[in-house]
Formats: sequence, C-alpha cells, structure tokens
Amino acid sequence: MKKITLFLLFIGFQLQAQESRFSLGVTTMEELKMTHYEKDSTAVAVVLLDAGDTHHDVRMTNSLDLITDYYQRVKILKKEGVDRATVSFRYYGDEKILNISGVTYNLNEAGAKVENVLEKKDVFTKKLNESWSEVSFTLPNVQVGSVIEFRYSLRSPYFDFVRDWRFQSDIPVVASKYKSSILGNWKYNIRLMGFLKMDVDNPTIRKNCVDAPNYDAASCINLEYEMYDIPKFESEKYMSSKENYVSKLIFDLISYTSYERIQGYGSSSSLKEKVKKYTQTWEDADKQLRKWMLDGQTSKRNFFKKQLPANIFNESDPLKKSQAVFSFIQNHYNWNSRYISVDRVDVKKSFEEKVGSVDAINLALYNSLQAIDIESYPVVLSTRSNGFPTDLFPVINDFNYLIVKAIVNGKTYFLDAVDKYLAFGQVSFECLNGKVRVLDFDKGSYWEVMNLKATRSTSTRLNLNLNKENAFEGDMTVTTKGYSASDRREEFDSMTEEQYLEKIETQSPYLEIQDYKRIHKEDVNKPLQEKFTVTFFDDSQQFKYQRINPFFDQRFTENPFKLQERKYPVDFGAPYNYSYLLNLKIPEGYDIISIPENAEVRLPNRGGVFMLKVQKKENEVNVFMRYVLNKTTYEGEEYQKLKEFFNQIIKAQKSYIEVKPN
Repeated sequence: MKKITLFLLFIGFQLQAQESRFSLGVTTMEELKMTHYEKDSTAVAVVLLDAGDTHHDVRMTNSLDLITDYYQRVKILKKEGVDRATVSFRYYGDEKILNISGVTYNLNEAGAKVENVLEKKDVFTKKLNESWSEVSFTLPNVQVGSVIEFRYSLRSPYFDFVRDWRFQSDIPVVASKYKSSILGNWKYNIRLMGFLKMDVDNPTIRKNCVDAPNYDAASCINLEYEMYDIPKFESEKYMSSKENYVSKLIFDLISYTSYERIQGYGSSSSLKEKVKKYTQTWEDADKQLRKWMLDGQTSKRNFFKKQLPANIFNESDPLKKSQAVFSFIQNHYNWNSRYISVDRVDVKKSFEEKVGSVDAINLALYNSLQAIDIESYPVVLSTRSNGFPTDLFPVINDFNYLIVKAIVNGKTYFLDAVDKYLAFGQVSFECLNGKVRVLDFDKGSYWEVMNLKATRSTSTRLNLNLNKENAFEGDMTVTTKGYSASDRREEFDSMTEEQYLEKIETQSPYLEIQDYKRIHKEDVNKPLQEKFTVTFFDDSQQFKYQRINPFFDQRFTENPFKLQERKYPVDFGAPYNYSYLLNLKIPEGYDIISIPENAEVRLPNRGGVFMLKVQKKENEVNVFMRYVLNKTTYEGEEYQKLKEFFNQIIKAQKSYIEVKPN
C-alpha cells in the first residue's frame, strides 16, 4: 500500500481553459485482426486501453465542479466476452453524465473496417433510489472479433469526493492510465491498493493554473499514473471483499482551505485563511465517530437499568450476569437489516419498538452492560463485504458496523446482539475482517485485533452395519460448535424440519433418514447436536459391494482452490475443525480384503493438519479422519501448500474398503 500526501495553495477563481481529454476513432486494423491475447489465452475479452482524467470544470465561470472524463477500448475474443457490450455506471445526487458516445468496429467480408455508432435513443437512465441513478447502454452489433470503444464524462459538484480509479478488472487490461489535476485547496491521502506495482507514477506541480487578480497565480497538482499488462482479477472461494485486493487508487480527503478577502486601510486588503478538516488525527476522527455513530446514545444506563429483568441484578457472578444481559437484548430485538442508521439513533425508541439497526441494538447492549457495572466499550469496524478499514490515517467512512467489547473477570469478549443465533463471545461472521477500533473516550481510542475463541467445528460419528439388503444402516450424530452451530440454528428457523431433512437427503442422494432429533437447539451457548437414524445405499452398487467408500459425510469432490497463482490471502474468517469417526461392521459371509492407507499431511508453521487412520479388527473397520485449519488467514505464498493439502484430502476420500464373499 502506498501513501501520498498532497497540499498546494489555491487563491483564485478563474481557471485556464482545458480541452476535452479523449476522442474516439483510434481503433487500428491490427486490433481488429487480433484473435487472442498472448498474455492470457483464456481471456474472453481484453481491455486495450482504460483511461480517465479528473479536472475542474472550465466551461462555467467560477465553477469548482469536478469533471472526470472516461474512455475505454475493448477487444472481444470469445462468445462469453460479448456481454462487455453492455455498459452501466452510477452517479450520485446532483452529479450529471455528459457526452456519452460509443462505436463498435468490425471487419466485413472484404476485410474493411465497418463502424456502428451508439445512438442516443439506446442510452437509458433510471433512478435506483433517492440518492443514486444509473446510466446504461449496449453498443450495437458486437460479436466475436469486435472492438468497442466508448467515452463519457461525469460532472460532480461534490468537489470533496474524488472517485477511486480501478486499474484491474475481471478481464486483462493492456494499459490503464489515469490523470488528475486538482486545485491546491484540497489535501488528500492517496492509497494504492492491491498487489500490482505502478509503471508510471509522476506527480508534478502545474503553476499558473489559476488566475487571481492582484495575487500570485496558484498552482495545481498534476497526477499521472499508468499500469501495463494487468492480469485479470480472479475471485475464488474463501476471500474477504474483492475490494481489499483489486489494484486501484483511493482518494481520502483530509482538509479543504478557503479564503476570505479582508479589506484594510485605503486600498489594501489581505486574505484570511480558513481550513476545514475532514479528519486530521485519530483524536479528530474519534470525536466525529462519537458524534456520528453514538450521537449521545451512550449515556442511557439509567434507562436500561430500569428495563433489565430484576433477576439479573440478583446474580453475583459477573460473567453469568453479562451473559444474561446479552441474552435479554439479543432476544428483545428484531434487526431491521440496516447496519448503521441513516437517521439519528434513538435507543429508547428502538427498545420500545423492539426493532433496530445494528448500532441501535448494540448500543442498547453497551448501555445495559454499563447498567450492571461491566467494563465495556463501543467498537466500530468494517464488514467483510465493505473491505478492510485503513489504519494508516483517519478515515471514518470505512466503518459501517458497531459491536461491544466487554471485560469480564479479566477476560475480553467481543459481543454482537444483532444475530439471535450467536453465542456470548461471538460476533457476526461479516465482522471478521481484520482490526477493529475500540472507542475509549477517557483514555483514548485504539486499534485491536479480535481474538475470538469461536471457530467452525463439526464432528460426525457413525455406527453402521451392512444389512441383508446390501445397505448400511445405523445411527449418525453430528455435533457443531461456533459458526457451524449458529449457521445451522439459523437454517432451522428458515424452514420446517421436514424441509431440512429433505434438503440433507437431496444433498446426499444415497442417504435415507428414518428418525431425527435435535439437542440444545435453543441454547446458543452449548454445542448443537443432531441425532439421526439412517440408511446409506452406497454409490458402489455396480461392484456388488466389493468396494465400499467409507466417507459417507462431507466428501470433497473437487478442490476449492483452482488458480495457478493467488496473490491475495485465503481468508476462512475463523479456524476450522472437522472430525469423522466411522465404525463399520461387515456381516458374516464377507472377508475384508483391503482398507484405505493411513495418511497425514501438515501445513507449515502449524497451519493445519489432515490425518486418516483406518484399523481392521475381524469383521469391523474403524475409520478416523480429521482436518484442522488452525489459522484464519493464509497468505499468498502459502496458497500452493494449502491447495495440495486439499488435494490430499480428496485423494484419501476416494479410497475404498474392499470386501468379498467368503
């Protein structure tokens, strides 16, 4: 990640004229004859040039509007790439989209270039909500072999917001170029995200870009960034937000400086400088967070003290008392599906209505813990889908979720009462996204990594006998803990028991369930148990049960990791532990010829282990399999080892027990 700090002085109003940045019609015959992209033979399309230029509007006197001109040229290589012909982009509030134009280029039978121009009637605008609108169009006559190019301009009166520039896409990019020329009133931190390096990084100062009579002309900063031969970004399982890793520039506004002319004696005058800070220090940021997210709602302990059940105050153990408060708040509310309230939070009103956003519910939890004298703090974070928060400098807009930190009997717990299926000490899986910011307004706020005990844990135990109908019958017990348990409890409430069992049988077509019961379904602080009476009709009937695959549960059929290279981390969110124990009895009349070989694979640095142990005793086979992923995150350099780890699990699960009639 790269950090650049810019601050230049602007003291005038009239800008020098600037011409339009991009024009169409630069597609070459070589591009039209292109049949594949040498650097990626799998590419369905390739961006030949993606270009942008941000600058201040010069077409209206004294206007400070920001104009960003966009241009893109794309080669269509395969049928799957034809959908690149449809383009859409969003704009906010009073922003405007200008100068949309586009062309499709093809070769006719004679080998000559043919153009199809985008018509105005084929450009559509729709309002998405009160704040956002969307423009979309589909370029005409796009087919395999076409080159398409289009441009448009975004005019924004919101000069305090510069959009991100994305270098990387879901198809490869030959060249991505971005320029900006912004007046010195605005001070930005500029971050380069992702794992790719810039080929051109050229900031320069442009003098005399602003003409202020009777004063020295002010300067602008010209930024020039270029990146070439950019591979496509390939998403894969077990990752946090794509936005954490795709290569892009992010502009974070620090401050804006304005000037007021002060008239002195006679004809003399001077300029008075006024600086508006958006966030300068973390102390400033914490103050803004307190006003924005908390808004006076952290001092309601007396109200909640009156609302808590009386029996809670009779409990002497602080942990049990805290758990009782958590359970009370957790079951009192229904979440309205909002993270942070757009309007002012009113915790009293939310409590009375029993409905609230994330901040309303968890601020109620915070106040309630305060009411029973438990040391606790509001905690702000960014969810997985929202991307990592930056801790390089204060950016409060990164945060979109609020939880609570409690210290009970000397131990730290992070709590989230929004989800009714979470145990005490768990937070929503969406919250497992790096560091969090603990808001301590007495001693000073700070960053902290959540060290949660909660994992994903599943344990399956089977006792099966081969019956006279050549089917395996017996009992199965599945015990889940942590996020595995909370996911199942949530699933229980989303369907009937009959639908749930039907889903399991559909996922395991050789399984038939005769009886079923649940233990600890309602008690989220205890492991969840499911007990089944089952019959398995094994998938090896064509062998007349000479070969038996003993892995009846959670059999991997393919590796979740398929990329040749993955630079971004594998993020499981939480450690995982799976164990499988099978006791398989073969009836008289059969001999056990062979069993799967024992296996063991370990990831480096105690990252995890897979083991398979199989024992034969007379006409009984015991199979024990376990795989453990001890880490939440595995870095890019660990990817190949992790990929091979799962290859070995798949290989082991393809092994058989061989029997034959005696």
